[in-house]
Amino acid sequence: MKLCSIFNVKEGDVLAQSIIDSRGNILLREGIVLTKRYINKLMDLGIIYIYVKDKNLFDIKGQDIEFLEIKTYAVKSLNRLYSRIEYYNSADFKDTLQTIIELVDYLIENKEVSFTYLTELKTYDNYTFVHSLNSCVVALFLGVQLSYSKPMLIDLGAGTILHDIGKIKIPHSILNKDGKLTDEEYDIMKTHCELGYDIIKDIKGINEREKSIVLEHHERYDGKGYPKGLSGNKISKFARIACLCDVYDALISDRVYRKAFPPNEAYEFILASSGTYFDPEIVNLFKKHFCVYPLGIEVKLSNGYHAYVVGQNKGFPDRPKVRVFKDDGGVEISPYDINLVEKPSLCIEGIIF
Repeated sequence: MKLCSIFNVKEGDVLAQSIIDSRGNILLREGIVLTKRYINKLMDLGIIYIYVKDKNLFDIKGQDIEFLEIKTYAVKSLNRLYSRIEYYNSADFKDTLQTIIELVDYLIENKEVSFTYLTELKTYDNYTFVHSLNSCVVALFLGVQLSYSKPMLIDLGAGTILHDIGKIKIPHSILNKDGKLTDEEYDIMKTHCELGYDIIKDIKGINEREKSIVLEHHERYDGKGYPKGLSGNKISKFARIACLCDVYDALISDRVYRKAFPPNEAYEFILASSGTYFDPEIVNLFKKHFCVYPLGIEVKLSNGYHAYVVGQNKGFPDRPKVRVFKDDGGVEISPYDINLVEKPSLCIEGIIF
């Protein structure tokens, strides 16, 4: 499968990974032939990247159906939870908690899935629910690397998937503003942490560790965050993890006021913010296990040749395995694979969408 900008998708391309809508339903299924109408609809929904089948990437598979089903149900349950709170001022967390348990079980058993997931670009039509889910998955991935117990992972996942729930109480005119917020609007936006805490503090089954994530996920390691200006170890460990995951996923997501950052640029921001925004221990863990370039993405090599990313190398986030398919003149050639770890003179110069 090839990761492709929606603007470069052609009629007749075949979808290689199903697309989920904001309610957790399958919008388009894997294997469907894309028509002009489908492509325009995806553009209208703000879906920027999709996976399509490619003759040079027949052996690169998308997420397996079990993982996709768990994520789909997670989005649905989160949507229902938000709706109950927003319209009926009541909450039942049982469904969402069950999806967290299923995610934890899956990621413990399938560590490589979560590893490649870290750089997945958005193939969904909604920010709020999917951002919460993506942040949760990345947090769980890091928790697995820290050898957290299953109960600790469930707490980490539950708190992270709820981290932005306070935004229910923020006016839509501010949440969806197409441009920079005024100082007054930004002050209102910053209240979502405390609003979220107020929403969940009395929900049965949500514990103090989970609540700390909702309240503290915008605290910065250097003490310049909000709402309390906590610093260092005064911020809960789980909130420090969630903070990094929240920022990373926000960076690689299209927002109403800016385009998504390429994964390599988001990666560099996280590293550069160690000790200021983020706990250096969490940044080092992220750096150790992160992969800069998503599977199936086209890249330009330092020799001018074009290649697709076909594999990752743990510990070498910017030196994946690639499949070269064009020469330095842009002419298609017989594909061959290179492991960039074994070719120190060769590197990736940029991403091509």
